[in-house]
Amino acid sequence: CQSDQATFEPVTGSGSVLSFAVSHRSLDPGWQAHAPYATLLVELDEGPRMMSNIIDCPQTPEALELDMKLEVAFEKLDDKITLPQFRPAKG
Repeated sequence: CQSDQATFEPVTGSGSVLSFAVSHRSLDPGWQAHAPYATLLVELDEGPRMMSNIIDCPQTPEALELDMKLEVAFEKLDDKITLPQFRPAKG
């Protein structure tokens, strides 16, 4: 919306798969080793949506399903960058 009135709000880190795409090839040689990999549109339980990837799950259309429950997992890349990723919710 390009508003300058955006604010940060805490969320639980729980959500579900709204949409996904599985890439089998990458134009970037650095990502080719990771193929196939899935990109998700995650809808958080509080309503916001975000793009992310999934871990601890096969990166195939057969393993992913719409509305699959997810939980956040954080990957610390270095002292300045930590990425939110999602994995299938336990239970």
